[in-house]
Amino acid sequence: MPIMNSKTGEVRRNYTTEELVEKAKEMRAYNMIALTAAGSGHTGGTLSIMDIAAALYLKKIRHDPENPDWEDRDRVFWSAGHKAPALYVALGEAGYFPVEEVVKLRKLGSGFEGHPNRLKLPGVELSSGSLGQGLGVAIGCALRAKLEKKNFRVYCINGDGELDEGSIWEGAMCAAHYKLDNLVAIVDRNDLQIDGSTEEVMKLEPLADKWRAFGWNVVQIDGHNMAEILTCLDEAEKTKQKPTVMIARTTKGKGVSFAEDMVGYHGISPKDGRSGEESLDRALEDIGDSKFTKEKVDGLLEIAENCQKDIDKKVEASMPKFRKNYWWNSGDSMRAEMNATRNGFGKALEKLGSDERVVAHGADITSSIRMSDFYMNHAKRKNRFFSIGIAEANMALVASGLAKEGKIAFIGSYGVFVTGRNWDQLRTTVCYNNFNVKIADAHAGISVGPDGATHQALEEISNMYYLPNMHIAVPCDAVETEKATQVIALLAGPAVVRYAREATPIVTTKDTPYQFGVANVVRYRGEEKDFIEAFETKLSTDYESENEDLGIIACGLMVPEAMRAACILREEYRLETRILDVHTVKPIDKRAMVKAADELGVIVTAEEHQVGGFGNIVAGVIGQGKRYGVPLLMDMVGVQDKFGESGGPWELMKVFGLTGEHIAERAKKLFDRKAEG
Repeated sequence: MPIMNSKTGEVRRNYTTEELVEKAKEMRAYNMIALTAAGSGHTGGTLSIMDIAAALYLKKIRHDPENPDWEDRDRVFWSAGHKAPALYVALGEAGYFPVEEVVKLRKLGSGFEGHPNRLKLPGVELSSGSLGQGLGVAIGCALRAKLEKKNFRVYCINGDGELDEGSIWEGAMCAAHYKLDNLVAIVDRNDLQIDGSTEEVMKLEPLADKWRAFGWNVVQIDGHNMAEILTCLDEAEKTKQKPTVMIARTTKGKGVSFAEDMVGYHGISPKDGRSGEESLDRALEDIGDSKFTKEKVDGLLEIAENCQKDIDKKVEASMPKFRKNYWWNSGDSMRAEMNATRNGFGKALEKLGSDERVVAHGADITSSIRMSDFYMNHAKRKNRFFSIGIAEANMALVASGLAKEGKIAFIGSYGVFVTGRNWDQLRTTVCYNNFNVKIADAHAGISVGPDGATHQALEEISNMYYLPNMHIAVPCDAVETEKATQVIALLAGPAVVRYAREATPIVTTKDTPYQFGVANVVRYRGEEKDFIEAFETKLSTDYESENEDLGIIACGLMVPEAMRAACILREEYRLETRILDVHTVKPIDKRAMVKAADELGVIVTAEEHQVGGFGNIVAGVIGQGKRYGVPLLMDMVGVQDKFGESGGPWELMKVFGLTGEHIAERAKKLFDRKAEG
């Protein structure tokens, strides 16, 4: 059925096959404009799934854009949530909102997040992005329809790399067991994932035979042949007593010459921006939709630009104000070098690779998290690198087996996946057995930016801290990340190092003291040309009180922000601040924390994490150890019990209240309370 009026049963709009082909072109054009305006996103997979998206939303499924929650609508679940821009364009073309709005992709507060958020955009059935979960939800919806004798049908869109996840095959077994003939799984079989071809990363073939063995009706089609797509969807409705899987052979980057079959275009927008060999203009020329004139494209990009201008105003309005601008590199003095902490991890892993005991595992973002540095310049090490595919739980177990046999096994992925999806495996197999598994908790925190909530790890400090035998390093910059990674590799037992994706300030050097388990005390000494020269750092065991006014206890990327806060507090209010850089969260430096609490009486904790994950650990340490009768005021800076969202990394730091300005403001209020008695 085409797009419906749910109240009258009338058809709102019906497209012919030929019209759908043209609509798919238009959708590809909007998609490429949105990706270019965002400056990030997934080109390859959005283009490969576009014909199927057009067929579903403009022709096949029963739905009503004017009544998105219509009880009898067909449901489409995008388990492959990174293909979100294709979903947004399809919804726009169907009439859920003006399609031109999709150019606000990945912009703060727009609703068009890097991965779908069902709470912010009509027509989205599932907030998704953690691969392997959509099929199970689709099965639950199909079961409900059977249970209550509803006629709606359920579709689930999966990427082929996503089939590495064991949860997909658990779902496949379940759907066949319950004979869900109202369910269709659609596999975008474009043969590529981030680390290379699917057959190189983790062999999927014979894919059709595997689905048949699980009891599914299997149909293989050309995913770019509109007539074939529609025929297959029609035939699936006639199949009884078993679910249907449509394996759609597609081309990643379809329709854009420079992106077709290019693994590098999995997760990036056009490299050359608006014009050039790999640009928006070239993409639109390839797509060949004459409606997208220069004037039209200019107008669409202007919508995105104006949206960003409004965001900039709101973001700046959210910032505390002081007599001067203390923001990073805003003036001629206090200049800081920026570098991504992940680069520190990569440097350390490359050095560690000379030890034959060290092995490394890939989970399809190997280069992005710098796990590939292990073997990139050392061909002989490749046989000690094991690609597990998108299968975090299995990766933890395979690494455990290698660790049991005497290896030091590194695993890694987005922090939310490598410490969350496989938490039970980390608890029961890795930690209970005290295996030498080292976890790269990569792209952690809200500063991962436009990918949105599903990819922003904000809970894993808590999740890891309460696991017996686990060691936790949360370094503050790329230099400290390199040191921490080298240390945890040689510790007996499991360990995790938490680091970020985006470039952040370098605030330590190779000569800065570092001792695992011992916090550093950082003191602001006065304005200098280079930010790093304005501070003195000592091991907490070597530090004697200077009778500071307050203390900031921070970990990770909040340490540089705490340093800026110390600068603000001195320059604006003549307040002296003792900063504890807690680069080792477990074992934590209890002595330094209790000493700070007893000597200062005012403590603010700072974490790029759900507030209290780190802060409550600190509070517990202080509460158990501080002297009775010594008063203490304490506050915590962190994400306030909510999920992240898409936006620029520094935008998110500002609007979530995680900057040095926010820390300084909170610390000053706390100090004033103490002064008031």
